[in-house]
Amino acid sequence: MNAQEFTNLYTHQTSDESITTFQNEMGFSLIRLYPESTPYHNDGRRMFVKIAALDRGFFYGVDMTKPQKREETTDYVITDGEEYKKKVTNFMSDGSEFTFDENSKKIIHEPTGKKFSMNEFVEILVANHLSDRLFFKRIRNEVANRILKFIFWLSDAHYERIQTAIDKYHYGKGENPPPKDDKENIEPFFKYFLISKNILFAVLLVTFPSAVFLGHLWKAGEFSLSNPSLVLLFFLVLFSCEKFSIWLGRKIKEFVMPSRDIFAEKKVNFMERLHDYQYSNKFDLKLNMRRN
Repeated sequence: MNAQEFTNLYTHQTSDESITTFQNEMGFSLIRLYPESTPYHNDGRRMFVKIAALDRGFFYGVDMTKPQKREETTDYVITDGEEYKKKVTNFMSDGSEFTFDENSKKIIHEPTGKKFSMNEFVEILVANHLSDRLFFKRIRNEVANRILKFIFWLSDAHYERIQTAIDKYHYGKGENPPPKDDKENIEPFFKYFLISKNILFAVLLVTFPSAVFLGHLWKAGEFSLSNPSLVLLFFLVLFSCEKFSIWLGRKIKEFVMPSRDIFAEKKVNFMERLHDYQYSNKFDLKLNMRRN
């Protein structure tokens, strides 16, 4: 079966704007209007559906797009639709959940063995796209995002998910300059302790209220600067903050600018895991969903 025969298995619907057969792969893309009752339709957004049967698996995906006219052509720019109260779900398969049977010309759901025609399968894709399938995952993503923002803030740096991903990509291709010495961002407290300004601020923010409200609980002598035990504790805290500040700065640098040595053992730190988690939005399609 060639790409055109594969595309012909789908029957054009009134809501379909265009169908494009892939040139070098057995598959097609479909531009479809959103239902008239949705704000996406009123704003001129379009669904971009992709289906392909490849040697390495059966792939599909749906994205919300924003058409942009450029001279005599129209570009469909993918958008996440975050500005809408009722969310849609953009997704792309990994090629493992479904297979295509050329004999029956049906799409088979591997876990259940259920078979679907091309039109039935497109309706399943559209219904899942129009449903907020990632509601709870989006909340967990926001938690991970806020944790990373706080970690970077402690080191006087800034984390922004998309920009950080772009920076990591360019650095991996050797397009970013080598990192500069960031010691100007470290506060030489008492001219001895190299502590990032925000870590120092956070420690002082906790220390002074604690001293005011919990000072009467101090049992190791008088609670004043003349007490050697209190002074020793203060400098131990500063020493610990310096070690933590240097360690955190090193971990952030390893995350944003990983080693390019192909023979070096790659260690994924906790920031890498939190960052990658936000891009892992895999879910199984609901087969019994129907468009409203």
